[in-house]
Amino acid sequence: MNKNIMKNSTLIQFRNLLRFSGIFNIASASLLIFPIVYEYYLLFFNDINFALGLGGQPVSIPTNPLNALLINTAGIDLVLIGAIMLVVSRNPLKNRTIILLNGVGRLLFALIIGYYVFAADLIRIIIFFGLVDVIISIGFLYYLRKTKNIEKMPAGNKV
Repeated sequence: MNKNIMKNSTLIQFRNLLRFSGIFNIASASLLIFPIVYEYYLLFFNDINFALGLGGQPVSIPTNPLNALLINTAGIDLVLIGAIMLVVSRNPLKNRTIILLNGVGRLLFALIIGYYVFAADLIRIIIFFGLVDVIISIGFLYYLRKTKNIEKMPAGNKV
């Protein structure tokens, strides 16, 4: 296979992974933004979890308005991070640091999910989000490594 075609293909795959990660963030967190709506969203996870027989303690809706505000704020932040990843996907070679930091953040998120699932007996369905983030992070690291030398190519050979 021609090296330029392989590099173009690699960059397209990298961009698609970045887009997927942004869309995943936006789709999975957007309902957390809205007061009252987020409550039904969290209860939906309880329903799925128990329908699948996964176990763990159900999510409860916070009664303290500050806790609710923090959930809404987390939703806003996750949607914004998703939007940032969509913007970064346009030129991943110039945004390597943002991609790396996002990947590290996703791995940290997965570890924190693991803590709450195993130490606090949180519903197990939440592991799905951690696993998706681990897979995305591994993909980021793979493509960051694979595209490391594309930046050093002469300008006429870049994608």
